[in-house]
Amino acid sequence: MRACSLAAAFLAAFVPLAAGAEPLDLARYMPVAEVQRGMTGVGKTTLEGTDIVEFQVRVLAVLKNSAPKRDLIVVRCSGAGLEESGIVAGMSGSPVYIGGRLIGAVAYAFQWSKIPLAGVQPIEQMLEVTDQQPWAARRSPRLTAAPAADAAWAEAPAAAIAVPEAALAGPAAAIAVPVAALGLADLPAAPAGRDAFDLQPIQTPVMVSGFAPRALARLREGLAPWGLVPVMGGGFDPSRPVKAKLEPGAPLTVCLLRGDVEATGMGTITEVAGDRLYGFGHAMFGFGEADYPLMTGVGHVVVPSLMRSFRIGAPVAEIGRLAWDEQTAIFGRLTKDRAAMMPVSVQIAGPSKGAVRSYRYEVIRHPRMTPMLAGGAVGNSIVVQSDLPRDHTVSYRVSVKPEGRRQIVRENLAVSPDADGYVENQVRAMLVLLMDNPYGRVAVESVQVEAVVEPESRLAEIQEVRPLRTAVRPGMAVPVELRIRPWRAEPRWMRVDVPVPADYPDGTYRATLCGADEALRSEMRDAPARFRPENVESLLEVLALGERRDQLFIRLERPGQGLAIGRDELPNLPPTMRTVLSESARCQVSAVAQPRVTRRTVPYVLQGSGDVTITVDRHAPDP
Repeated sequence: MRACSLAAAFLAAFVPLAAGAEPLDLARYMPVAEVQRGMTGVGKTTLEGTDIVEFQVRVLAVLKNSAPKRDLIVVRCSGAGLEESGIVAGMSGSPVYIGGRLIGAVAYAFQWSKIPLAGVQPIEQMLEVTDQQPWAARRSPRLTAAPAADAAWAEAPAAAIAVPEAALAGPAAAIAVPVAALGLADLPAAPAGRDAFDLQPIQTPVMVSGFAPRALARLREGLAPWGLVPVMGGGFDPSRPVKAKLEPGAPLTVCLLRGDVEATGMGTITEVAGDRLYGFGHAMFGFGEADYPLMTGVGHVVVPSLMRSFRIGAPVAEIGRLAWDEQTAIFGRLTKDRAAMMPVSVQIAGPSKGAVRSYRYEVIRHPRMTPMLAGGAVGNSIVVQSDLPRDHTVSYRVSVKPEGRRQIVRENLAVSPDADGYVENQVRAMLVLLMDNPYGRVAVESVQVEAVVEPESRLAEIQEVRPLRTAVRPGMAVPVELRIRPWRAEPRWMRVDVPVPADYPDGTYRATLCGADEALRSEMRDAPARFRPENVESLLEVLALGERRDQLFIRLERPGQGLAIGRDELPNLPPTMRTVLSESARCQVSAVAQPRVTRRTVPYVLQGSGDVTITVDRHAPDP
């Protein structure tokens, strides 16, 4: 009795309860201070179906301060086939009991261990997780008393972010949202084999259904940094009812994406107390506050592996909301209130004749996860019916609707070899800059995508540019020939006219003829301030920029030079004024070039560029 009362007092110091919350029966739990080497007990989990099975555990060690102010219990497991499979991905959260009292959840493992060793997350560290004590209330005085620093940051120049080329246009290989825009740490590559020496959180299998192999490969790469591993698991068959259990040891799934494809992270329930549910024993993402659908699940089969065995399963029924996600546990509420999801709709036509294919999805709302999942669903829609033809062009229209703001529309072309990845990354880049920018997160109401697949590539390379004459009077045009090579075709010549404005003074000027990708890169070099938003409104303006890729751009140098102060451009400044402004103390003064740009619609997506030199001479002979 005295031991139970001490345990209750100890746990009470760790576990805050919200007003009106049902009190926990603390006598059911054993604090880590009571756990000793050599103790034995049982664990509960579900490997196949919905039957909860028991396995045996023996305590090998208690690792004090294995993480700051956190302990970890190391146990050896046996039974339930674990001697053959080792610790199974999907077991995260499996409760462990000693003397009938819950000590914690299986949550960690060694990747290459020859025996089933597990790290058990102590139960008091899991019970600390609650949606009633958000991080904002836990800040130290230093963090809560820094309005001056916040104000200084708010007033700092907005030169830290430039909208990436991927958000506007560019070759598929260049579409990569920069680390600064994502807000993610730049993760260095781990030395080979390092993980073999560390107890790592057990990877969370993500059951996916409806994904094509190439889309699944991109999703796997995107989820890997979070310890999530997509597994082709299939969905739940409603024609075969399953009585999924809602108790410790039963499967627990968190829905990330649902609709015509599904993606759900799978672990195990550790504890249910009233409307509170604890699971996993480690973070899913570790983002803190969450609002994702929480579901029961069913196990299909355990796949033994030398590297890491894993459980294949499926979600069954929605039971509430994941409300908080920390390093020691995920915490959910059993409620009829449903998590808010973002709708994504996609329509695909071609490449063969037939009806337009429509797909509908719902994605969790989070500034880091939503772009990846929504983009993945869109890219998958393009290839899920059949792989793209070897040579292809995809005409697409992406419409992103921010809440309470005008719709942002992007219409353009993507070409072989990976047009599906190109469109996917366009969606990702737009959502990243809306939902995770330095000025204010913008809630996105919905995403709509329409695409038409053509069974031929419209890619062409500019190989040579030559003027048919070099000297013209102002107001005339210079005839220029371009040698282009369409994809898998013989080179051909095109003729275009380069117009020279009537106000150009005599002199020599360079004209660059290029495709949309090179034109955009040149514009970002010539006028960088144009792509540095200062607030949400100017960010939306920049996102509305972009050029059709089926155009030829003629960029003719303009006489004189200009400056930009912030995003305000001052072209053709007198030399004296330019010098004064350039040497001023203004920190947002930058050079800006404003060439005369002429566009010509062409049947190709042009890559490459070429330059010609034009002499403007008011005494030049007639053509």
